[in-house]
Amino acid sequence: MKIKLKDYERIYKTINSIVKNENADPTVACTFFSFYGAHILREHYKMDAQPLAGMCFYHMGGNNDVLSFAKLDGDNFSSDIDAFHCWVVVDGWLIDFMAPAFSDIKTGKVPLKAKMMQKPISEMAESLNHLTKEGDFYFDANPEVLENRMEYLASSLAYSDLADICSQWYKKPPKKMNSAIQIKDGKGQLNSIALQGNSVIGAW
Repeated sequence: MKIKLKDYERIYKTINSIVKNENADPTVACTFFSFYGAHILREHYKMDAQPLAGMCFYHMGGNNDVLSFAKLDGDNFSSDIDAFHCWVVVDGWLIDFMAPAFSDIKTGKVPLKAKMMQKPISEMAESLNHLTKEGDFYFDANPEVLENRMEYLASSLAYSDLADICSQWYKKPPKKMNSAIQIKDGKGQLNSIALQGNSVIGAW
């Protein structure tokens, strides 16, 4: 794997804490998890990490449960600015820092566990029909969706500020990381943000 589970969990919790402080839902905040996660990997690990966007599918185990981020057009799946997912690619690996939040998605099925999603892209399934076991994945990047997400983040200086806050707060294990930080809100008031998130218990 590219990064250890402890590092992965800490990056997830850092971004998750910022997302929740912004009153955003972590289960639909893939843009922040991918762009901020890539930023942390570049700043702290000197990795050439890049966010991608498009349609994405993960086999979650159980009764052949597949988590899909796409829309169905007739018999085919596709992605657009209303139906997409974002993830990180680095040195031939897929890393999805939003994955631990999947356990909070209300699917009406057996609850998902908070696990790490970090896979060699070489192991990607050949097609959707080849998603047969837990941990299988398939994605198809969409440059137009990625451009839309980049424009979205560029639309507010606050979004780039939050990326820097994530990177400044984060400490690479085994360094000790502060359990909380203080940042100013839009009114200039200081808010205390506690490090929070699901405990990552393993990997898909």
